[in-house]
Amino acid sequence: MEIRRRRRPSRRKNGASSGGGVRALILLMIFGAAAYLIIGTGVGRKLRESRAYSLLSGLREKIAATQVPSFEPRNTLFTDLTPSPTAQPTGETASVSLPALDVYMLQFGIYETAEALAPYAEALRAMGAAGYTYDDSGSLRLIGAAYSTEEQAESVRQRMITEGRSCTVFRLSRSGAELLITAPQERLLPIRTAFSLASEVVGELDSLVIDFDAMTRSIEYGMGRLAEIRQNIMNALAGISDGAETNGTLGMLCGYYADVTGFIDAAYGSSASRAEFTSALKELRIKAAVRYASLLEGIGG
Repeated sequence: MEIRRRRRPSRRKNGASSGGGVRALILLMIFGAAAYLIIGTGVGRKLRESRAYSLLSGLREKIAATQVPSFEPRNTLFTDLTPSPTAQPTGETASVSLPALDVYMLQFGIYETAEALAPYAEALRAMGAAGYTYDDSGSLRLIGAAYSTEEQAESVRQRMITEGRSCTVFRLSRSGAELLITAPQERLLPIRTAFSLASEVVGELDSLVIDFDAMTRSIEYGMGRLAEIRQNIMNALAGISDGAETNGTLGMLCGYYADVTGFIDAAYGSSASRAEFTSALKELRIKAAVRYASLLEGIGG
């Protein structure tokens, strides 16, 4: 699948030769074979790096004798599913939302170096906390846990204080993104499902961490829930894998899922004790939220 930038031709100046119309028609036939498109807010800057830009530059060199009409860039992605040369873009259109992210983290200090942070992170892990290092533009924040609401985080912070452990609440926030998808009917649902699942995974992991601790669940229970979440991701990827590339919006989504499944696989290996496993679950939940924040940044540009 090739993802290319769609361009809109600008008005031609007065005095252009009639041969320009023929050449414009040829170019429209070349680029008129897209099967579906995805529009995302703020992705124009990403599109300048796509293969379509290189392809268009190559075509300009090969047809030097032909004047290529000027185009205005738009926040539009074309995905080519190798249709016939004369096919026109067809399909149904639907909107997809990637919800905004707000996560509230318990922070146990800020450090300048990883060496200074390491012993404190290890102490947190031994207690069943995450001991995760969040690199905030060079400031290393030591994170013990993360919650979806400020009330949850503040409640745990107060409990930590009564136990003699000082911590603060650090908020990680990212704006959501809106996408408009046009695709053949049989492809539209799998694509929408893959996008919708992105934030749901973060929510599922948050629910699992709370459930695992509050109900004193077994390690086997936790691993079973992780397996379900991982399988849902793989099912979603199967619906778009034949059409996704490593660039563009679908590529960013696939990269997000690849990283999250890697985080899940790492948590599987942390099952020697309950403290180790609950620490791994909390770290997984934080990693997934941070990676989702990165996805929103990439799509939003």
